[in-house]
Amino acid sequence: MTFFLLPIFSTAQGAQEIGQDIEATRSEGHWWQKIEDGFDSSIRVVTFGMYQDLAKSTQNPDNNFLDLARYRYDLELRPDFRLNWRILDLGVKPRVNLRWQQWKEGNRDGDEDWDEDWYLNEWIVRVRVGENLFVSYGRENLQWGPSYLISPSNPFFRDNGRRNPIQEVPGMDFGRIVWLPDEWWTLSFIANTGKGRQENLFGDFEKTYALKFDYTGQESYASLIVSHRSGDRDRLGGFAGWTATDALLLYAEGAVSKGTNALYPEKTDNPLGATMEAVADESSSIEGIALIGGSYTLAVGPTLTVEYVHNSPGYSDEEAGDYYELRRNAADNLSSPGTIGELASLTLSQTLDPGLSLQRRNYAMFQYIQTDIRDVLDITCRWTQNIDDGSGQLISIVQYYWGDHIQLFSVGTINSGGGDTEFGSILDYQWMLGLEYTF
Repeated sequence: MTFFLLPIFSTAQGAQEIGQDIEATRSEGHWWQKIEDGFDSSIRVVTFGMYQDLAKSTQNPDNNFLDLARYRYDLELRPDFRLNWRILDLGVKPRVNLRWQQWKEGNRDGDEDWDEDWYLNEWIVRVRVGENLFVSYGRENLQWGPSYLISPSNPFFRDNGRRNPIQEVPGMDFGRIVWLPDEWWTLSFIANTGKGRQENLFGDFEKTYALKFDYTGQESYASLIVSHRSGDRDRLGGFAGWTATDALLLYAEGAVSKGTNALYPEKTDNPLGATMEAVADESSSIEGIALIGGSYTLAVGPTLTVEYVHNSPGYSDEEAGDYYELRRNAADNLSSPGTIGELASLTLSQTLDPGLSLQRRNYAMFQYIQTDIRDVLDITCRWTQNIDDGSGQLISIVQYYWGDHIQLFSVGTINSGGGDTEFGSILDYQWMLGLEYTF
């Protein structure tokens, strides 16, 4: 996780320091050497093939709604550059991606496509404007919290990147002011000013502002995050952890707000029989998501983790029944001409992402991790159970380190449950196999 930051205001002190630094290094005759000493870089080449088997469900009837490819091959160049010089900290992560895809279902059956993309996934400029004060601006993947399944306290990102460590989470644009009054406490003001490369957003992008208070002790830590999204509601999140013994770590994470802008099925007299509506948008009831978890490291090496999540805005059994009935009606009318087909397409877009972190209310996660097996192998196995609808997801991550530069990896996902379940709605399984070479 990278915590970079760019100045959002200038200071006479900062300009004076830079001028003094340049003059001093020139007079010493080795200013270039100082810059070179503060420069760090790495270049990674990541290549992988992916196969995915599509679920037969009403969310993606005959693959004519999502147009998912069966086969995919990626070649990515990931250089990272960092310069730390006096009061300045600069970083940039440009990316080049070449992708081939082939379709075997739906309207694009038999199609092949090559695509290339050049972009900046992250960049940062940070300046130290005081002994313990930092100001920054840039594009970041801003993550925190101890949880594996989701990070409910994070008001910016729904994807915490832990389901697949190979694929990068797209960065968003942030301005930040960070103050460290002492070794125990940190206060951060965070402004999410642009969506950056994030596309998986519910609704239109709105600027979000947050205050984050962090405490780090010898055997415990805690954070409180107060945030506000423009045109939306205030939100209170937080997380905490306690090292109970050398082997046992206990933690919790959550967030609450008044009401929710998530979409729920509402009966109407339109051709589909219902619409997706934000029925709790103006509600004064407290809605939230709470996660409790614990990790225990065995003497022989593996770490076992258990998490339980209660998601109060999630669908009840009755709401889930109405949701799947509406989805079936939309799927049946997707190919209809005129306004009925357009309504069906809009409805499937809303059922695909109704604005919920998790679709139902109760979940459990069980995880096994063992790293440094004979100093070359890491293994992660994770099972997530939707307690309400009975569906589940198995994730397997294997990383093998061959010498100092090569990593072989495999990431597999198997979903269980029928087409009218959360985990059975998009994919039956997905498999990624590849290699990463670091220069």
